[in-house]
Amino acid sequence: GSQIHLVESDPAHFAAGLVDTFLPYDSREHRRDEEHAERVTELLRSRGLQPHACLSYWDDCVVLAALVCERLGLRCSPVHAVRVAKQKSRTHQHLQRCRRGRPPPAAFSVPCCRLRTHGDVERAAASVPFPAVAKLEFGAGGVGVKVVESLEQCQEHAARLWRDLRDDADHPGIGLGWGNAMLLMEYVPGTEHDVDLVLFEGRLMGAWVSDNGPTRLPACLETAACLPSCLPADLQAQLVRAALQCCLACGLRDGVFNVELKLGPAGPRLLEINPRMGGFYLRDWIQEVYGADLLLAAVLVALGLPPVLPARPAPRTHLAGVMCLGSEHGAALGAGGGMRALRELQSRGLVRLNRLFEETAADGEYEEPCLSVACAGQSRAEACGRLLGLCQALGIDSPRYPVEHFLSHFK
Repeated sequence: GSQIHLVESDPAHFAAGLVDTFLPYDSREHRRDEEHAERVTELLRSRGLQPHACLSYWDDCVVLAALVCERLGLRCSPVHAVRVAKQKSRTHQHLQRCRRGRPPPAAFSVPCCRLRTHGDVERAAASVPFPAVAKLEFGAGGVGVKVVESLEQCQEHAARLWRDLRDDADHPGIGLGWGNAMLLMEYVPGTEHDVDLVLFEGRLMGAWVSDNGPTRLPACLETAACLPSCLPADLQAQLVRAALQCCLACGLRDGVFNVELKLGPAGPRLLEINPRMGGFYLRDWIQEVYGADLLLAAVLVALGLPPVLPARPAPRTHLAGVMCLGSEHGAALGAGGGMRALRELQSRGLVRLNRLFEETAADGEYEEPCLSVACAGQSRAEACGRLLGLCQALGIDSPRYPVEHFLSHFK
């Protein structure tokens, strides 16, 4: 019974025929979001539309959605809070000032500096120790993230990225509508985890922890994941508490948020907060394993209704997945017939596929995963064993892309 009014920059978007009202509006230059919010509200008024909620799951548009909510008097976390969370260096610098609590939110922050010019790189190197991580300030999808071992490596990476990635047309969907400023962040050792949170009026309604496999250094693209987490309950609770404290300290009170952290000898450390629902496969996986729908929860919170989420039961299944890249797997998935085989297995309920792109072409140095392939099992070992066998049979596993190594964290 809901009516959906979609504002979308692409006038030929596939979803145009799936919604009640399609409102094509080019908002890709997000440094003008105040202006865009005014135009969007004018579009709504001109159509006589009075929505009861406004939200976005698209990373670039979370600030715009908050501004529209502010103008229409709709429920959302404050615009300032969403801006703080959206800008990575600003998140950490804000948290470093939050020193109340045990432990305080500052304990989870990581030293970092914003990079807008080549002069900034040299100044940042004086305060951020190497190895460090250089990445886009407003980036998404892990594109352009690199571990750098020295000032020279950082300068080279920044020069190349600023040359290649200037605006949204160069690589749509990775945050370039916000500009191509970067940041240099201290490298944090440990295992990487996602915490997906549902908050309503500052109260935690639900939280789910998933694990990531080791990344392919020096780039930091995700390789593998599993749900439920391998961690014991007390360490999962530490991650959830850190994620919650960081969100609340930034002012995020209402919505569904994805928080990326590392867990090392010093405890949880924040990588970044995504002030929207977790992307790629996360919504589907959490629904399959725990019966909780993050998208439904996001809609209910936006409507001002506290979502009723299933009490945390034992997981219904275990999922392990691996990411595929066009550069590594294009031949196996395309001409090799791998994609056809995967679709057949999916139709029989034997694998789970989440496509990010329809094409499997390589995207050079700034590549994103094109596909997540996952297997389920009654145990984590069973899920990983099925996945590894499948990857070996289809040519996804190779010496250049060692799936067994990527699954090694999930013991």
